[in-house]
Amino acid sequence: MIRDFSNSFDGRQCVKIKSIRVGGSQAFRKIMGILLAGTMLVGLVSSVAFTFLIRSGLDDLAGRQADKLELLSIQRDLYQQRKSLLAKGHIIKMAGHLGLYSATKNQVVSRF
Repeated sequence: MIRDFSNSFDGRQCVKIKSIRVGGSQAFRKIMGILLAGTMLVGLVSSVAFTFLIRSGLDDLAGRQADKLELLSIQRDLYQQRKSLLAKGHIIKMAGHLGLYSATKNQVVSRF
């Protein structure tokens, strides 16, 4: 809308409001402005969402790294325990507690 102050009547100005038709190039500029603003908004929202996803992924990764270190410690302890249980001296000692002894030369040992 454009105000036209060209008419004067009795020493007073008459204000006419004329609607001006939007030309093709102005409509194109408006559409391009709307598209540009929409694109910028989508870019901003997607970058914020991407940042949030990266941050939550890094937090999850840090938690899993702590879990991994704990499991590695448990694995090391279990390996040492297994190694001590499979030691020959320990097996002989536990077999003695169960009443199992090595075969003597007079006993027959058969293999399958």
